[in-house]
Amino acid sequence: MKHLLHIISCILCINSFAQDIHFAQSTFVPQLINPATVGVFNGWERITLSNRNQWLGVDKSYMTSQFSFDLNLLKNDNGKQNSYLGLGMSFYNDIAGEGQFGINQLNIAVSGIIPVAEGQTVSAAIQIGGVQRSGNIASLSWGNQFNGTSFDQDINSNEFSGNSSFFHEDFGAGIYYNYRGKKNALVRNEITKLYGGAAFFHITQPRLKYSSGNQDKLNAKLILHAGAEIDIPKSEWSSAASFVFMNQGPHQQFLINAMMKARLRNGTKYSGIYSESYFGFGLIHRLKDAIAPQLMLEFGSYKIGLLYELAVSQISQASFGGFEISLQWANTRNALFKSRGSKGFIKTRNM
Repeated sequence: MKHLLHIISCILCINSFAQDIHFAQSTFVPQLINPATVGVFNGWERITLSNRNQWLGVDKSYMTSQFSFDLNLLKNDNGKQNSYLGLGMSFYNDIAGEGQFGINQLNIAVSGIIPVAEGQTVSAAIQIGGVQRSGNIASLSWGNQFNGTSFDQDINSNEFSGNSSFFHEDFGAGIYYNYRGKKNALVRNEITKLYGGAAFFHITQPRLKYSSGNQDKLNAKLILHAGAEIDIPKSEWSSAASFVFMNQGPHQQFLINAMMKARLRNGTKYSGIYSESYFGFGLIHRLKDAIAPQLMLEFGSYKIGLLYELAVSQISQASFGGFEISLQWANTRNALFKSRGSKGFIKTRNM
């Protein structure tokens, strides 16, 4: 049993910061980073899909997927700042390794967003989730099953075997600051974005019941994150940079993201007939673990992100890296005369 728990711990720690799932494109998974980001964006509804295939060179690679949706309630549609609510839902699925250790997790988050100055808001949120964990212990091979040439699963491993599955609740909370300023220009507004926050997950440290009597707990996790995006004056370029720091039990991770964005098309400043389009390229670096070149394409309400992650740690000897893709749609406020219709859709006001 001691060996079994050791194997489970190693598999659950595949993302190098303990037992949680991981995406490198952190800007596409704001609810995974901080529930207080729910409802904080330039629009009304937002949907994101992401898929990550990690350690492609390993016989059984690791597949992680997520779906998230958030919206805001009671937000003014006339562009004036007011306090409002955000409501979000996120679902995560993860399948890992030979033992098919998996996670299905559903979270609901509620945030309160308060304006503190022109273009600045502070938000706080709570998150409630349910997690189903499972694994097929019988599919694993053990050292005492090696017969000199191969692993023979007909040899009794003297370890617990069978399917393990259990459910536990999960709770999180966060705070978040967001600034969006603009400098008026003739053709378009030059935008500066600054943001940062802190989140705390697994507050109750639920027990990992992979076997009866096991007292191992899911460590609480602290996340600190911040970033900026700045339009370069009198040019078609903007620069973006962010970091995410995670601490969970004895494990830590530091993620740095840098990107340059080229504007492919200007949006119409007042009519909203056309939205701005961007092409971006950059690099994500997870300290002492991996680097990931990334590409991003943004056109109107749609955004797509691609990256290929290259391991720089010892796992690089067995892995060809990992691929990640994210898609996002947002019902955005792109023009002065757009407002939210009575059924939650964008409409154009009569002049």
